[in-house]
Amino acid sequence: MPNTRLNITLPTHIVDDIKALYGPRGISQFLEEAAQAKLDEVKKKSYRKLIEGYQATAEETVEVLKKFEAAVTEKRDV
Repeated sequence: MPNTRLNITLPTHIVDDIKALYGPRGISQFLEEAAQAKLDEVKKKSYRKLIEGYQATAEETVEVLKKFEAAVTEKRDV
């Protein structure tokens, strides 16, 4: 997969902690893993909200259809 080179600024204490855990050449790996984890979390929340919205709409649609069902199925004097 192609990569994009970035120039970012982080607080020194954060960079020092990353280097201590991942080594001086592990910063990119750490940032990639952290970004992917955060993206997964944000997407999951977004999808959950979409699903809840669809479910709420579906329930409202069923209620509307129930109201029309009586009108459609009632016998009329013609």
